[in-house]
Amino acid sequence: MTQRGATSRPACILFVEKEEALRLNSLGALEAAGYEVVTAADAMDGLKKLDETHPDLIIIELPMENGEDDYLRIRQASYLPIIVVGSREEAAEILEFGADAYVTEPLSPVELVARVRALLRRKPRPRINPAP
Repeated sequence: MTQRGATSRPACILFVEKEEALRLNSLGALEAAGYEVVTAADAMDGLKKLDETHPDLIIIELPMENGEDDYLRIRQASYLPIIVVGSREEAAEILEFGADAYVTEPLSPVELVARVRALLRRKPRPRINPAP
């Protein structure tokens, strides 16, 4: 279920969140579920790690420093499934921007892991957009 391709490596998740306490809370739940988790504190760090680690899924916690602009930079850089975590008021707008799932705050680690599993069961997509 958390496998990457034909190897026995766990699926890799890029978690972009500026607040360390929130990252650590989610990190523990995801690692306990068997996933490899790479964290980033902001969108620029997230884009760098996206390119370096080639994750299988991205989780972005809003609001980000530059709001929708940061989210859109990550969405445009990748075809990967993206789960966005934020307030209920943002849900419809963010889903329109191409998020694959939206989880409202306060974040439930059990729900987050369930959403990750559901998205990773889908047919794999290309990892990174081709260069223009």
